[in-house]
Amino acid sequence: MTNMETLMKKCMAAVTIVIFFYPVCVWSAPREVTFFPDSAHVHEVTKVKLQAENKDLRKAILLLPGQADPDSLVASLMQNAKLKIDDMTWRQVVRQDDTKIANFRKQLDTLKNEKKILQSSIRALDTQVQFWQLQTKAKVKTVADAHTLSTAIGKNIKTSYQDKLTQESELEKLDKKIKETQDELDRAAGKKETAWEISILLSGSAQGEANLSYTYSLSECGWKPMYRLEAKPKDKKINFTWEAEIWQSSGQDWSNVSINLATLKPPKATSPADLPPWIVKQRPMFRSEAVRKKTMKAEASDDREGYSVSAAEAPPVPRQIKQSTYSLWQIGRKNIPAGAQQKVKIQDELWPSEFTYLTRPSQNNQVFVRASVKLTEQKEVPSGNCVFAMDGAILGKREFSLFGNEAIVFFGTDPRITVKAQLLSKKSGEKTFLQDKQIHTWDWQIDVLNSRSFPVRVMVEEPNPQPRDERIAVSLKHDPEPAEKNFSSVIWNLDITGGQKKSIFTSVRIEAPKDMVLDLGWR
Repeated sequence: MTNMETLMKKCMAAVTIVIFFYPVCVWSAPREVTFFPDSAHVHEVTKVKLQAENKDLRKAILLLPGQADPDSLVASLMQNAKLKIDDMTWRQVVRQDDTKIANFRKQLDTLKNEKKILQSSIRALDTQVQFWQLQTKAKVKTVADAHTLSTAIGKNIKTSYQDKLTQESELEKLDKKIKETQDELDRAAGKKETAWEISILLSGSAQGEANLSYTYSLSECGWKPMYRLEAKPKDKKINFTWEAEIWQSSGQDWSNVSINLATLKPPKATSPADLPPWIVKQRPMFRSEAVRKKTMKAEASDDREGYSVSAAEAPPVPRQIKQSTYSLWQIGRKNIPAGAQQKVKIQDELWPSEFTYLTRPSQNNQVFVRASVKLTEQKEVPSGNCVFAMDGAILGKREFSLFGNEAIVFFGTDPRITVKAQLLSKKSGEKTFLQDKQIHTWDWQIDVLNSRSFPVRVMVEEPNPQPRDERIAVSLKHDPEPAEKNFSSVIWNLDITGGQKKSIFTSVRIEAPKDMVLDLGWR
């Protein structure tokens, strides 16, 4: 027997010993996954081989994705009182890609090699162009030789530039393809090239295998809500559709996994801008114009803080389970491929709604569609991107959320409901001789036209002047009288049939001492 044959037999024996005595690393498929917006809680169950660590301890090894948090790992034995988990340790190891990920990497390597070849070819063409450009300095004996050389230089430079431009275009396409392939690889396998090797030490009876149940947190995965709200004013309903987009980048395709979606409560959605307060007060004479405007802005901000509108005013069927701080939606069993973005429907409901049309003529002539939703049960709809539509026409996208059973939802403007505000008269700064007073008066007419074929209710909101001095007297006259009054605004609710127009007449009178310099506010 030669020395080489002896060496080969010893190597094979060593490999056999390592394979026989070293515990087998186990990749397990998830049994249940609870997705959070930017992470997941994974539950796996697997049968592991146990190897003797010493006379009292046995060892099992698990493999977790590189995106897993080993500190979050909780493991337990299933139906085995003869064994007990004594300790767990972990270390990072090089990840072994499955066939799908390996094919992505092979494709990416091929594309990068093609890029190198193209770059080399473009450099070679640059060298050719430089060579022919240098030939312009070459000396020739006759005019005919000069013409021949000039023709050759022009022809070859033109050909080289054309080839270079073509290859640069191909290089741009190749760069785009490389980026798309890299992004697809990152979505499927994540950006980590390692995995976690978990070593579990068990004590108890000498057994060859055990059933383990364990959970851990996983990053680079999650879900986001996607909504559609379609207003149907004539039917007094809103069609609410809720879908979830799920993704995971563990590097493994998940098959027949029980999926849950957890909704953590986000911040409340913002409400429409408040109507600025109308403040009438004595104007200080010693301040400059810049200082005066700065003070007005600060005071108006203070007033708005005291008058703010809450945000509520601004396959198997998924089943909702309410937890203490969030809701859990049980979606059922799904296949979730690594890297793919998968949509699942959560809810499709009709919400009864009262539609009104809100306008603030003192600001502009826009009329907003306003839906008041009152549901029979509490809702927990986390913040997400929503498509807003009305009668089949898409209006746009913005954030939407709902926590509770009541909401005010706006669906843009309606061009078939029009409003026009006209200043009939304005008398400002008059000072009476006998009464020692100054008087300011305004008279407005507001016309609202309903060009729809069905009746609507229009809410007209206008500012109420707010005196900031007890010597300033404000008197108001309205026809018709407003339905609501408060210190900052007045509101009319006009029921207008199809094709009808209604008008509002309002008068404001302000009296103040003759020597007071008034700031009449933004109106």
